[in-house]
Amino acid sequence: MVRVKLPCFLFVDQNPLWLSALGRASRDLPGSKLLARNAEEALRLLRQHAPEVVVSGYCLPEVDGLSLLEQMKALDPRVACVLHTAHPPGKLRSARGIALVEKASPPGTLPSVLKALYIALTGQLPTSPGEPDTA
Repeated sequence: MVRVKLPCFLFVDQNPLWLSALGRASRDLPGSKLLARNAEEALRLLRQHAPEVVVSGYCLPEVDGLSLLEQMKALDPRVACVLHTAHPPGKLRSARGIALVEKASPPGTLPSVLKALYIALTGQLPTSPGEPDTA
């Protein structure tokens, strides 16, 4: 049996309701989920756990989410970054490899993006918790 390293997801938002929603959006994806309510906590978790995927809201207490994601990409260029916001910045610097998912997107958009990232990182379809690993 080949074991695949399960990706770690880091969700950053100052609003605990959105953090909870992000957790629900990723509940069917295997792997650990980390939650941070500000940039300082998110950067600490990035250094400690090296998540493969970071999803951040735009409005954070110390810095905007786009700046945080750019900082994270500079620290670890391999991390997949997604800006999840109701107020996208006028100019998303997409050349830096940061995806945008608007909070007003149709239901299922963010889970679909997270699933696509999971497949890209592992080369496998995610199995629900409790399902046997067929790898």
